[in-house]
Amino acid sequence: MGLFNPNAVFLSDVNLLLQLAILVVLILGFSLKRSRIYPKHGATMAIAVAMHSISIFAIMLPSLLALTGSWVNSLAVPLVVLPHAVLGSLVEILGVYLVLTWALDHREVKVCLRKKFMKPTLVLWLIELAIGICVYILLYVRT
Repeated sequence: MGLFNPNAVFLSDVNLLLQLAILVVLILGFSLKRSRIYPKHGATMAIAVAMHSISIFAIMLPSLLALTGSWVNSLAVPLVVLPHAVLGSLVEILGVYLVLTWALDHREVKVCLRKKFMKPTLVLWLIELAIGICVYILLYVRT
């Protein structure tokens, strides 16, 4: 029994809340970057990536592996879930790369090659979030 929908799995609702919390952390991190408070920006983004990692490995991956019975109900489910999983994996890899390179040398800001990956990673994460909400709707809201 879910928090928002009786058809939803409780962990799916928890994950939805976690994704919204990550969005808030990303917005905070972006505002810190705009304010040129780079050390706090990096730390905040590291928190967002850690939250995303927990979400993937503790909730989404087990959920994906358990989803096999639901695939039969609608062709729309795999057409949305698979791109979400692929895009989520790409966002995770990029996020981990950005955080690790920052952690190893967060004093170099201006000449940082990783800066060119930051905005695309954020945009991809927002697209992934939108697709994830579609997955939630397909699995639990739509009847």
